[in-house]
Amino acid sequence: MVDLETDWNHLEVQKKWQARWAEAKPFEPSVEPLRRKFFFTVPYPYVSGLLHVGHGRTYTNGDVMARYKRMAGFNVLWPMAFHITGTPVLAVSAKIAARDEQTWGMFREYVSVYEPDASKADQIVESFGDPWNLVRYFSKKLVLDFASMGYSLDLSRQFTTGDPEYNKFIEWQFGKFKEKGFVRQASYPLLYCVNDRNAVGEDDIRDADTSAVELQKFVAVKFALKGGGGESFIVSSTLRPDTVFGITNMFVNPSAEYVRAFVTLPDGRREQWMVSAKAAEKIGLQGKKVEILERFAGERLVGKEIEDPTGKRIPILPASFVDPDHASGFVHSVPGHAPLDYAAIEELRRDSKTLEKFASVGLKQLVDSIVPIAVIEVPGFGQFPAGELCQRLKVANTRERGKLEKATQELYKKEFYEGKLLPVNGKFAGMPVQQAKAGMAEWLVGQGKADWLYETSRPAVCRCGGEVACAVLSDQWFIDYNSGGWKEKARLALSRMQIHPGIYRKQFEDVFEWLDKRPCARRRGLGTRLPFNHEWIIESLSDSTIYMAFYAVIKNIRKHSLRPSQLTPEFFDFVYLGEGDASKIAGVLGTTPAVLDEVRSEFLYWYPNDLRHTGVAHVTNHLSFFIFAHAAIFSPEHWPKGISLNELVVSEGSKMSKSKGNVVLLNKISGAGGADVFRLYAAGSADFGSVLDYRAREVESTRKALNKYIASILKLVELKKTASASNNKPGTQNSSASQWFLSKFESAIAQGTRALEELRLRDYIQTAFYAMQNDFDYFVRRASAQEIASVAPLVADRWIALLAPVIPHTCEELWEISVGEGFAGLAPWPACDAKKIDPKLEIQEDLVVGVIADARKIESLLRRKPKKVSVIVASKEKRDKLAETIAQNDSLETALAKTPDIVMKAYLEKEFYSLKSRGMNEIDEAAVLAAASQFISKELACEVAVEREEASANERKAKAMPLRPAIVLE
Repeated sequence: MVDLETDWNHLEVQKKWQARWAEAKPFEPSVEPLRRKFFFTVPYPYVSGLLHVGHGRTYTNGDVMARYKRMAGFNVLWPMAFHITGTPVLAVSAKIAARDEQTWGMFREYVSVYEPDASKADQIVESFGDPWNLVRYFSKKLVLDFASMGYSLDLSRQFTTGDPEYNKFIEWQFGKFKEKGFVRQASYPLLYCVNDRNAVGEDDIRDADTSAVELQKFVAVKFALKGGGGESFIVSSTLRPDTVFGITNMFVNPSAEYVRAFVTLPDGRREQWMVSAKAAEKIGLQGKKVEILERFAGERLVGKEIEDPTGKRIPILPASFVDPDHASGFVHSVPGHAPLDYAAIEELRRDSKTLEKFASVGLKQLVDSIVPIAVIEVPGFGQFPAGELCQRLKVANTRERGKLEKATQELYKKEFYEGKLLPVNGKFAGMPVQQAKAGMAEWLVGQGKADWLYETSRPAVCRCGGEVACAVLSDQWFIDYNSGGWKEKARLALSRMQIHPGIYRKQFEDVFEWLDKRPCARRRGLGTRLPFNHEWIIESLSDSTIYMAFYAVIKNIRKHSLRPSQLTPEFFDFVYLGEGDASKIAGVLGTTPAVLDEVRSEFLYWYPNDLRHTGVAHVTNHLSFFIFAHAAIFSPEHWPKGISLNELVVSEGSKMSKSKGNVVLLNKISGAGGADVFRLYAAGSADFGSVLDYRAREVESTRKALNKYIASILKLVELKKTASASNNKPGTQNSSASQWFLSKFESAIAQGTRALEELRLRDYIQTAFYAMQNDFDYFVRRASAQEIASVAPLVADRWIALLAPVIPHTCEELWEISVGEGFAGLAPWPACDAKKIDPKLEIQEDLVVGVIADARKIESLLRRKPKKVSVIVASKEKRDKLAETIAQNDSLETALAKTPDIVMKAYLEKEFYSLKSRGMNEIDEAAVLAAASQFISKELACEVAVEREEASANERKAKAMPLRPAIVLE
């Protein structure tokens, strides 16, 4: 027998089969009109660094699905390309050219993975000062990384988003958007890099893929302050304009820097505003001209009196919690309805040091004069819900941000959905908060008592290192997702699609609801220039929405040496939309109608995209844009058919981060424990809808499990070959143990196939790998050598094929040992022989398995070896009662309601749905266990006695349940 720890080298095996695949090119399909096709895509990676296990989970899940479909008889196309659009590559190149120490070190580390020679590695990194060198280097290395994981990709269709042919394709797309009125130029608020002076999107912002940055629209409320310089406005900012009638005071950070400035509004009006110094910079980016008149510390304003928009005179109070870098740098206070404001007032009342510091302006008297104002009536609360929540949560001060955030969210949700405005709100009295919020904002702005101020949802940094702020640009190009009729078509496309897991469909629907105008071009970066305004370059989330269609044609474009100049809008209109006359278009382009027909035919064969798989983070951007863009341009028969999603990956319980040292690179995975170990772990450890926590200890356990499987297959293959050499007919030993194992194996094929069809990869692996291995281990102990040999020819090759999608290198090696020719991954998917499935026999043997497992569990808890084990089988009366309960009730809740017995209730809670699905076959449990008692005794190494509940005198007999006997250790 092979010693797997010394004789089976996972790395050598994977290198061998990766070389075989590279030579045979079995994953580069061609058009076969009479064969079913499956066009599968996963987003192309961004070429600015290495891939980690988060990428690996998504690509591995994708490969398992693609390989299964190939074995199931489909002509599978799974292509790959590389994304270089935008500013990230330029940012890296600029930092390397400037010898930025951190960036240089990071890319030196990346390159050293492939180039051990230190001097050569330095030369390569230095060359990255030219962004195209970086692109070319990493696109080649990512191909190697994909190959090292055994991904069955068609790389003959690869391209980058900077290729001239791709540029022509994207120009055509945006020409279509322009024709339909979906893209336009106007003044629009957006996220903006103050360093690059450029609009930015998710791909341009650090960590935006895992922590989204959104543009928030604040109401900048003006409070009049009359003084020596004429009337000025202190400007606060709020997301709750519906509480403006409840303002009692203003908060200022006494130690922060503020400015008084002339602000010229877009309509030409000129006002004096007081805001934080940081806010003045932001306002200057948002369509307003700012001229700073003076700078001063916030403490100068403490004790001043200002007039709020409703005409009330209110004081300015000090508060260190006010962040001068956030919004306007002032916070107006509504202690009746804002938990933080309530806590701040109460904290200030007790702060003798601050009260003494500002005693000259009568701060104590001002604070004592603050009385909350009730402005919203909300069920379940009294007049002042903010105070009630702070007291309930025992908020001690403003530093308890966790409690305050919880209180704020709870109250905001309650007031927004159930609150109504009280009479103090004037003409808004009686309005629901949902309606009044927008109405009050428009009223304040319309009366000149407020303006709009945009702020990021969190502090953010561009990949170039610059701060991300909000700006209003007057000539920005954007895609208007609210253009007439577009959302209706996108919703129709979504309604026709399969979404896996289904829980994410609602998220798509919500995104479609709020999706509005989105900037689509930048002044700088790599990519495609707008065909109607060459000063602008289309950004990375806008040039990656229909590229799946480009996969279908790029191979023929290259085959026929079509130049970029020949890829005109008329070319793409014909290929993708069937518009125009092939002869006329060919004459203009300088090609032949046959070439055009061939390109179009391949598109028509492969499209639509049958399934697109990626991470959940892409729902709010890429995937929604993907659906919208297809609905806008293509005919309904070419709209996407399905999307599958998996959650993200964390490492050792924490989000992956270089600072934590827990980022696990994909190329190190394939070189450490082997690609198949990672594949088995990544696909089998969590459902698509669950976060995968990558843990090294669990990966090692997976490696041992894989070795155990290899040993089992090698044993079966050896027995198969022995049986073949002696001309023994397989399956001649029709013992109950053999029949049970074959039944379990055929059931595993059926269940595993169903799980793959339903994209439940974890269930497939749990069934076909782990459960099947446990069943085989048990069978080896239960059966004779002859029985094991008799099933080997029926199981060995089919078990290899069953797992070929997830552990392809291992299965190819085992296939070669057993079969000797062809690829396991191209073999027909194993069909289930339903005639061999015997549910009653499975239940009988599962009963024996369960008794052994339960006895061992009790033995472990008692920490002693028993001399005898008594197995007490439930009475026929109990069995009949349970069968009746299962048959007459469709839900656990109703079954429990009709079951008075406490022990049976507990049993039903665990087993109801299992028993409901498989039924309760009539079996004589006592007879089955008595027949197996010798084997059970051998397994437990003690005497075993089987009793019926009706005849037992043991007081533990009441614990016996159908198919779950009571176990008594003596």
